[in-house]
Amino acid sequence: MNRSEGFDLVEVWNKQDLMARIAEQEDFAVYFFTPMCLGCQQAMKLMDVASEALPELTIGKMDLNYVPELAEKWAITNVPVLLRFEAGLKVATSYRLGNMIEVYDFLKE
Repeated sequence: MNRSEGFDLVEVWNKQDLMARIAEQEDFAVYFFTPMCLGCQQAMKLMDVASEALPELTIGKMDLNYVPELAEKWAITNVPVLLRFEAGLKVATSYRLGNMIEVYDFLKE
C-alpha cells in the first residue's frame, strides 16, 4: 500500500498485538491517540511519514480509550504521545510531536 491509495501506513494495534511485541522483547514504537483529539490527527500523519523514513522500526498506533490501564502503567498524562521500546522495555516517552524533526529525532535516539 502507498499513501496515494489513502491507507494509513502505521497499523492499528490492539492490546494483544502490543503485549506480543513486549513478550518477544522487540524494539518498536507505539503512538497513542484518541479519536476526538485534533493534535492527534495531525501527529498521526507524522507517524506515517516516520514509518516510511524508518522502515527498520516497527511503529504501531493505539486508541488510548481502549487501554486506560496502560495509561496508568506508563504514566501517560496526555495525547498524542509516542513511546519507544527496546528489547520489550519502555525506554522513552515523547509528547513533542509537532513536526517531523522532533518525531524522527525521538525515534532515532
